[in-house]
Amino acid sequence: MFLLRLLPPLPREISLGVVGLCAGLFLAVMGALHGYGEVTGVAGTVRIANCDHAHGGWRDLWTDGWACQGAFEADDHSVSIRSVAVDGVFDDLPDATVAARVEGPSAHTALQDTSGSWKWPALTGVVILAFTAWRVRTIRRLLAERRTSVPPSAVPA
Repeated sequence: MFLLRLLPPLPREISLGVVGLCAGLFLAVMGALHGYGEVTGVAGTVRIANCDHAHGGWRDLWTDGWACQGAFEADDHSVSIRSVAVDGVFDDLPDATVAARVEGPSAHTALQDTSGSWKWPALTGVVILAFTAWRVRTIRRLLAERRTSVPPSAVPA
């Protein structure tokens, strides 16, 4: 944070605004996508066939645990998928079945039935976007000050 103070005010505010915009959009969109999947998805269970140890590579988002896949069967038997990957990484090796939701019969990924845990990332993203909008106001003020403080060009006599 100290290094940000070394930047002049306008570039510092612009860089913080860009970071806030990216982080806020990412969290809000990912939360909204998971919320949409939870609300409109088909509920069922994934019968775990195999789990691989997720040891913190780029693909695992730096989380140790278990990445699993298996067969999905809807609670109302309307959708059956032979092989689907379960979204996310499990801390402990899961039991034989996991509650999940899929978007339809052609889905490749099943969302864990998290009962609304998507609300926290979505809310955090909205709050970050609100603070970023407040920073935009500061950027506009700094730009206006910069325009008014430009010395007039020398006029030959």
